[in-house]
Amino acid sequence: MKQLRRVTRALVALILCAVSLPSMAQSDSPKLVVWQKNGDKVVFDLDKLPETTFGGGVLTIKTTTATVAYQLSNILRYTYENVKETGVELQPADRSIKINERGDEVVFRNLKPGSVVTLYDLRGQLLEQRKAESLSPLTISVQNRPGGVYIVKSDNETIKLMKP
Repeated sequence: MKQLRRVTRALVALILCAVSLPSMAQSDSPKLVVWQKNGDKVVFDLDKLPETTFGGGVLTIKTTTATVAYQLSNILRYTYENVKETGVELQPADRSIKINERGDEVVFRNLKPGSVVTLYDLRGQLLEQRKAESLSPLTISVQNRPGGVYIVKSDNETIKLMKP
């Protein structure tokens, strides 16, 4: 009887391990995560090759199996999780982007000369476009604009600003 209990316990432990292994492996796989203002967190596996685009106030994510669109006004942020570094540095290490504490101004430092920085409203309308000169800081501000959500793009950086 004791031996039967031991065998049963061992079997249950093996089944639990077998069930939890796929979920553990899945949690370590690289993902694109969309964080919504209502607290929802939507996860896309990077092996589904998600492609993100912005336009008309909408974030669209297209994968090999589905296409999903989100209103930018409902998105808090999107991030990547469990992405391993490749060792390839795509940008200079001394480049920096700072957003002020009010969230209505972005300062780009050390942009390559000729880099273009653009400001869009939620409808995707171009509001401002500036070129970086030398390595001088370049500031984009929405302080004097009406309340709303704005998108600032430079090279391969996209930043969302919200002005109340």
